[in-house]
Amino acid sequence: MHLSVSPSQQSDKISRNALLVHYIKMTLVTLHPPPKRALVIILLALLFRLPLVFTPLTYALSDTWRAADTASIAHNFVGQYNILYPQIDWGGTGPGYVEAEFQLYTFIIALSYGVFGEHVILGRLVSLTFSAGMLVVFYYLARRLTGERVALWSLIFMAISPLSVRYSVAFMPEATVFFFYVLALYLFQRWLDTNYTSTLMLTGVATALALLVKPTSIHIGLIFLLLMLVKWRLSFLKQGRVWVFALISIVPSLLWYWHARNLYLTYGNTFGIISGGDSKFASLQDLVNPKFYSRLAMLDINWVFAWGGALLFGVGLIVVLRRRKPLMILFGLIVVGLYYIIVGRYSQEAWGIQYHIYILPYAALGVGMGVVRLLRVIVMQDDPRKWIGRAYAVVGVVLLVIMAARSGMIYYNDLLEPSGQPQWDCAQVVREIVPEADHIIVSSPSPAKENGQANNYQEPNIFFYSHRHGWSLPSDWHTPQQVEAYRKQSATYFVIYDKTLYDSVPDLITYLAASAEQVGPGIEFGCGIFQLNSQGGSAISKGIWIRSNSPFTIFIFLITQATYYW
Repeated sequence: MHLSVSPSQQSDKISRNALLVHYIKMTLVTLHPPPKRALVIILLALLFRLPLVFTPLTYALSDTWRAADTASIAHNFVGQYNILYPQIDWGGTGPGYVEAEFQLYTFIIALSYGVFGEHVILGRLVSLTFSAGMLVVFYYLARRLTGERVALWSLIFMAISPLSVRYSVAFMPEATVFFFYVLALYLFQRWLDTNYTSTLMLTGVATALALLVKPTSIHIGLIFLLLMLVKWRLSFLKQGRVWVFALISIVPSLLWYWHARNLYLTYGNTFGIISGGDSKFASLQDLVNPKFYSRLAMLDINWVFAWGGALLFGVGLIVVLRRRKPLMILFGLIVVGLYYIIVGRYSQEAWGIQYHIYILPYAALGVGMGVVRLLRVIVMQDDPRKWIGRAYAVVGVVLLVIMAARSGMIYYNDLLEPSGQPQWDCAQVVREIVPEADHIIVSSPSPAKENGQANNYQEPNIFFYSHRHGWSLPSDWHTPQQVEAYRKQSATYFVIYDKTLYDSVPDLITYLAASAEQVGPGIEFGCGIFQLNSQGGSAISKGIWIRSNSPFTIFIFLITQATYYW
């Protein structure tokens, strides 16, 4: 039976579709583009970051291992392009499928590899692109919350904050998650202002993507909850669209992390997302220790505020508290502070500074309000105490200069430091010596247990740079028994580059002397490579083509170093 549609029904359907398209357009962007001043700030921010795009992965401070793991996943996607099965290189003889966050960032990089070839610069450019989008969206958010003047000063802070600079080009998903996080904040505030249902649904999509890329973004839900409570009290629970928004935000992550958990149960590899491969939570001992909170504060003072911005932020916070708005700043500070405490094992350490990126939008807004407040005091015409205005002017200028100088120092001294070079050098020798099909054991200076808590000990640098596979050996597993167990699972080489760790395990030294042949430059040169005897525990078989500390192996090692610097 044929069902006909009346002209009036068709008209109603077209009208609804047109209205939906109109709402979406109004939601995604404002009708007015950013003013030239904002665009200039964003352009200068990108130019400031551009030199970092051309640095190798070894320029990553304490993040070299995270950059290497991320790059290995992107590398392993090429040819397969199955985003459901991310692979690492330290999974032993298995395929290396790993429990991890949703790999949107690495998958985009892998697609670019398929077009342009595999180059580190592509991964950094993807991060820079997301960072550029974040700066634009953040400007819209700041303008909506605080007005044009504060938005511009907040944007300047976001442009030069060392933490923003550091992760805007990192070969890691921080720039990606930060874009979706700020986008979700902007869309949610826009929904509060306009009450468009389509805006709320788009907020759900942005929130879902943030949670998929980094589950630590989940704290944004508490900020949303507090803002809805202020506006509607508990009556918002009666709105069906709010529940749909919640489902859109959460369900994709539940499905993905359930799948990721199954990858761990099947293949045994994890980044500690849900399974026990790592613990990010603060211990009771941390929570009762005043130094825990001072370390958190000092990390923000240095990496977020670059010292000078901290006092400007204090002025802005006073303004916010007096006005009791924008509430997003207050709620953001409270919730992120709570989040710091929950993930305190990482957030209190310099090597966990990436956990602090979520404070940036609230810090930037506070600094922007502080700067504008000082400027208003300076231009007050009815204050007979003119010296107060001049003093404020001097203080404000000094603080901005301190912030810019400190940011420049971190940029030059830290972000341009090749901290991961020893592993890169050793990996080049591994690539020359170890056959591609062989499996290796790579020594890690990190323990499997740290103060009784599970720790991500995997050392991916040498695996990735050499494109070899095998097992990572934590520092507290450096025993003949463990190496022998991996040898029986087909490991043929043991690689260690930390001489202090090597000297601290005499039993392993004895085992290697009796059951392996040194075929690399040697631990004295920062690259001990031992070929394991196929029999294990007995004298090493003859016929190895390269001898311990031979001129040839040392020559290869020195050539790789020279090539790196060139």
